[in-house]
Amino acid sequence: MAARGCALSWLPLLQLLLLQLGAGAAGERWGGEGTSPHLQSIFLGRCAEYSSLLSPELRQGKSREWREEHVLSTTQDKNCTAIWEAFKVVLDKDPCSVLPSDYDLFIDLSRHSIPRDKSLFWENNHLLVTSYSDNTRRFMPLCDVLYGRVGDFLSWCRQKNGSGLDYQSCPTSEDCENNPVDSYWKRASMQYSRDSSGVIYVMLNGSEPTGAYPVKGFFADFEIPYFQKDKITRFEIWVMHEIGGPNVESCGEGSVKILEERLASMGFQYSCINDYLPVKLLKCVDHSTHPDCALNSAAASTQREVPSLYAELSTSLIVPLLVAIALGSPM
Repeated sequence: MAARGCALSWLPLLQLLLLQLGAGAAGERWGGEGTSPHLQSIFLGRCAEYSSLLSPELRQGKSREWREEHVLSTTQDKNCTAIWEAFKVVLDKDPCSVLPSDYDLFIDLSRHSIPRDKSLFWENNHLLVTSYSDNTRRFMPLCDVLYGRVGDFLSWCRQKNGSGLDYQSCPTSEDCENNPVDSYWKRASMQYSRDSSGVIYVMLNGSEPTGAYPVKGFFADFEIPYFQKDKITRFEIWVMHEIGGPNVESCGEGSVKILEERLASMGFQYSCINDYLPVKLLKCVDHSTHPDCALNSAAASTQREVPSLYAELSTSLIVPLLVAIALGSPM
C-alpha cells in the first residue's frame, strides 16, 4: 500500500509535467517568432508618432507645390484606430490562410504619397537602409512609410486552433506561404512599388553569401513587377560590401548582372555603383580605423553605365562629408 500510495501521489505531478511539455511542443510548431508583446500598443504608438513626423514641415509655410510634391495625402488626417481595426482582421484568421488581399483596407486607410526620387528598395541590409534613410530625412524606404512603419520588426498570428494570439511562435514561409507577416509585406511591397516615382534607388549587399540580388525574393517577386513604367526615370543600384567582409558580388557580376539584365529587358535605364560613397562613409563611422575606410579606399567607389559624382570627390571634400554624416548634419 505504501508503495502504491507513493506512486499515486506522483501521478498529478507527472500529468502536469506532460501537459507543460505538450504545450511547449505545440508552441514551437512554427518556425518564426511568436506575436510581439503589446502589439496593439506598439502599432497605435507608431501610427501616432508617424502622424507627427511630417507635421512640423507642413507647418513651416511650405508652398502648395512643395506639399503636393512631398506629401499629397498627409498622415495628419489618418485615423490610427481605424487603421488598427482594418489591420487586426487577420488576427481572426487561421495563421496559414492570410492572403495579401486581406490587408487591402488597411493599405487604403494608411496609404500616403511617397516623394519623387526618394524611394529606396533593398535586400539583405535592413538596418543599413534605416540608418541611411534617417527617419525619412534622406530617403523613404518601405519601412519609413506609414503602412510599413507600423509593422516593422514585429510578428503576429492567431493560435492555430484557438481564438487568441499565439505568443509562442508564428509561421514563416517555410511553414506555409499564406502566413500573416509575409502576406503583409507582400501587399505593402506591391503598393510601395506602385506609388514610387522618379529615380528608383536599390541597395544590395555584395557580401551576402547567397548573392546580392535574390532572384526569388520580395524585390524580385513583389516589387519589380509592380513598378509603373511611365512614372520611373531610371534605376540606380548600390552594391554595398561589408567593411572587412567578403566581396561576393559587384556590379555586372552574378545575381547583380541578372538584375541589370532584367531591368534592361523591361525597358528601364539603370546605373550600378559599387560601395556608394555616402553609404560607405556611414558604415565607416563604426569602423574608422579599418583599412577599408582609409580615405583613398573610400574614394575608390566605382560605377557602371553612368559616371558617379561621388567617385570624383577629392580627399578635401570627403573629410567634411564624413564629419557631416557622423554628426547628423543635413547633406
